[in-house]
Amino acid sequence: GPASWCARSAPAAAVSPDRVRLGKVADVPEQRYAVTAVVPVKQLALAKSRLALPVEQRWALALAFALDTVAALAGSPCVGAIVVVTADPDVERCLQGQPAHLVRDTGVGLLPAVAAGCRVAASRWPGAGVAVVPADLPCLSCDDVTQVLHLAQRAEGAFVPDWATTGTTFVVTAPGQPMVARYGPGSAAKHLALGLRSLHGAPAGARHDVDTLTDLRAAAALGLGARTAAQVAALDRFGPPASLTA
Repeated sequence: GPASWCARSAPAAAVSPDRVRLGKVADVPEQRYAVTAVVPVKQLALAKSRLALPVEQRWALALAFALDTVAALAGSPCVGAIVVVTADPDVERCLQGQPAHLVRDTGVGLLPAVAAGCRVAASRWPGAGVAVVPADLPCLSCDDVTQVLHLAQRAEGAFVPDWATTGTTFVVTAPGQPMVARYGPGSAAKHLALGLRSLHGAPAGARHDVDTLTDLRAAAALGLGARTAAQVAALDRFGPPASLTA
């Protein structure tokens, strides 16, 4: 159940079920939640088609979003392992040597990619909860991740509504619980209907996914990860139409 998520600080692969116990928020520096993050990353050439930018700039931003998302997850003491599901060779290359387990995406859609990542997570880290996280959260910080997972441990299954409140970013399930993620229009309502708890108190960085330039401008005001910030600075140097300083 949700009270069994916390374990002494160690990589998630080394956490055994008999060592899992409930922790307190104040214990975070000395604790590691047994949560495996699953991050599906789309082929970069096909990603972020709603960003009104040339394809090369969309590609660079999509890669930066993904790397910043993974970096935030890797920096949280509540994440023991990260599974990245992708078929993009540039994503794979950039994550070589990083704390991420790569799973090849078969390219048949988001839900099959999520399912593939969750199967690997359940097989390799069966005592861990699972958090499915989109690869387009450039504002996400390590503290945001920790806060979300603390909130999520109070339920068998939970989700974070996006900044518009109708979509979804994180979906989190407790150890041993099936992943019931649903995406597409109205996904927040779908998750509520499935009995997942809505984490309305999640921090802004965990809710702000980016699909359009308007989204990206708002994300820049919240604060961007290092890789995305560098890409946005490069866009501004090019000026209109790529500029974000509208």
